Amino acid sequence: MGRKEEVRQVRRLLQVSRLVTVTGVAGIGKTRVAIKAASSVRRSFADGVKFVELAGVSDPARLEQAVAQALELFDLSAKPDAEVLAERLRDRRTLLVLDTCEHLVDACARLAQTLLESSPQLRILATSRQSLGVPGEHIVALPPMSLPGPRAAGSVGALSRCDSVALFVERVEAVNPAYALTRENAEEVAEICTRLDGIPLAIELVAVRMRAFTLGRIRDLLDDRLWLLSGRTASARHPTVGATVDWSHDLCTPDERLLWSRLPVFVSGFDAAAAEGVCADEALPADRILPTLLGLVDKSIVIPVKSDEGTVYRLLDIIREYGAAKLAETGDEHWLRRRHLRHYFELALRGKESGRHGDQLATWSRVRREWPNLRAALDLCVADPALRETGLMMAAALWYLWVACGMLREGRDQLERLLAQPLPGSHAWSWGLLTLVYVANARGDVEQARLLLERCSLHCPPGTPGGELVQLVQTKMSGTLASVEGDPRRAERMLGEVIERLRPNRELPEVLLPAMVELGTSLVLGGEPEAAGKIFMECRLLCDDLGEVWVNAHADHGLGLVARAEGDAARTIAHTRDSLRVKRHFSDTIGVVSCLELLACAAAEEGDLARAGRLLAAARAERIDKGLLEQGNPMLIEESARCAELVGQGLPRREAEEAAREGAAFGLDGAIAYALGEEAEGFAVRRDSRWAPLTRREREVAELVAEGLTNRQIAQRLVVVQRTVDSHVEHILAKLGFSARTQIAAWATRRRRGNA
Repeated sequence: MGRKEEVRQVRRLLQVSRLVTVTGVAGIGKTRVAIKAASSVRRSFADGVKFVELAGVSDPARLEQAVAQALELFDLSAKPDAEVLAERLRDRRTLLVLDTCEHLVDACARLAQTLLESSPQLRILATSRQSLGVPGEHIVALPPMSLPGPRAAGSVGALSRCDSVALFVERVEAVNPAYALTRENAEEVAEICTRLDGIPLAIELVAVRMRAFTLGRIRDLLDDRLWLLSGRTASARHPTVGATVDWSHDLCTPDERLLWSRLPVFVSGFDAAAAEGVCADEALPADRILPTLLGLVDKSIVIPVKSDEGTVYRLLDIIREYGAAKLAETGDEHWLRRRHLRHYFELALRGKESGRHGDQLATWSRVRREWPNLRAALDLCVADPALRETGLMMAAALWYLWVACGMLREGRDQLERLLAQPLPGSHAWSWGLLTLVYVANARGDVEQARLLLERCSLHCPPGTPGGELVQLVQTKMSGTLASVEGDPRRAERMLGEVIERLRPNRELPEVLLPAMVELGTSLVLGGEPEAAGKIFMECRLLCDDLGEVWVNAHADHGLGLVARAEGDAARTIAHTRDSLRVKRHFSDTIGVVSCLELLACAAAEEGDLARAGRLLAAARAERIDKGLLEQGNPMLIEESARCAELVGQGLPRREAEEAAREGAAFGLDGAIAYALGEEAEGFAVRRDSRWAPLTRREREVAELVAEGLTNRQIAQRLVVVQRTVDSHVEHILAKLGFSARTQIAAWATRRRRGNA
């Protein structure tokens, strides 16, 4: 309710400015205005509106990673995070909403400037208690909501149109549907809103008290409380906000006040089970946590967020800050953070064994959503030497998050931090090091994997704690490295040794299961499809028994390889589609790309070279976008290259180029849908795909070239510097193989007329 003019102002500025910052004191409604404005312009951003909540990010060095996670950009390269983000956003028409920047203002300013300079179609909408100070930034400073005039109480209609009153009435109606603004209560409502200075958070905190108090009683309480407390707040907080939060705290029950002080230990959303697991003790038993939590929800202290996965709860920044200050007064912060660590350590372990105990995909998805809290727990382990081993065991247990859920870069960073101070000979150190080997193999970093294995052999000799199992996993990782290096015979020898141990003992760690897929892949590529098929089928049976979904999907892909080796294209397609249907739900980009490439090879064998060309182009576009050009089994990459040669030789040049443009325009979701046959058989390319391989901005430039504009005139039209247009024109010439602007103009004109 209200803020319509401010929302319109943000919308207008986003049309002419690439960086808009909504500023104001805590509790003034910055996030709400940003969300409303972003939602209203969603259609203008073909690549979406991405919301990044920064309240739980305390370390400026983690800013880029938080943004990458919100964008679902899981990069495998070794480049700096800002550079990776810039590359991924370069050609995307995206609105990036950075919420709560004030504690990271310098880092947010640097990142915003970097991204805006490299991504011409990007817009950024930030919320902060202070501006970012970036050149070109436009600021919308939120004032308090409009207040009733001196005579407003005389007219119910006029009073109801006042923003602060409208918000108050809306929130009261939420707790008391029978409530209505009348001539009898108008004066008291106007006085209360005036007392609260039109601050949205203060209005909401007071309005919910209408469940227990009359208007007159609330007015009297505020008269006393606001005058008493108005001078006791920080400069970044409006005095009324601090006083109202204090007032709300005093009116809470003892249990509610205690839980309020403990909930800030969660750096992002949390569910009721997490609140029980972390915050309960003798003073606040677990069976009282949920009723107390719901009491805080009723009082607008805690905000529930409902989704298909269930309800999570979050705290507004000012509420979190207040609770954290109360926690600091109790001296319980150390104890509480240890409880938080234990809870999320147990969550990591449940994810590792999720196949045995439930829905693996649902569990892994939940763990991925909980990453901010997991990261906070790992940060505690890094900061406290006494917790280093706990952190290593936790990071090792999260191998599935790093490898199967697309967080390889985070996994590498966390493991390297925890391994920075060696604990040679310890069980935890061995597992941490071996997990880092797994991450290096998955990233295609052969050199690092080899060096780490040598280090592991040196510091984890036979006889170290858990040595027999450590040696087995080390053998598995060595076999994986051999497979990545393209040495199938050495891979078969080492992986075969591991599988012999897997067969009779189903209590071995799940991290060993991929050995069966890797062995089967080495066998089929080594010319032994029958033996490979047996391994893949055995792997599937074992996965079914253990509830292992992700490895099972890779086994299906392996059966597709076997069918292709046996010349059965139809069976290849069936097995590979089974694999892709599962992999699409994980962030396993390499796995998805491998399926697209295998389906392309099958299409080529069936004689549908155009389909093969589209799938190969879609796969290559994803490899380029995610930095995966060299990742994967080298022999499989060679197979895809041979398939591409077959398409190039078998199709007329014009048809091959058209298929490549169509495939490159799919995007990942579109490519998966096409590969699975989820689109109509009479496949129709989106209109914009006729402009491939150009990006959207390059298409704009090409069309302006066709209009006869110079680079300088194009820069003025697009509101960018001329060197940016110069660069775009050079890219267009290179991509299309042209040497002159006149060729670009003719090419663009044909496409506008539909004569591509």
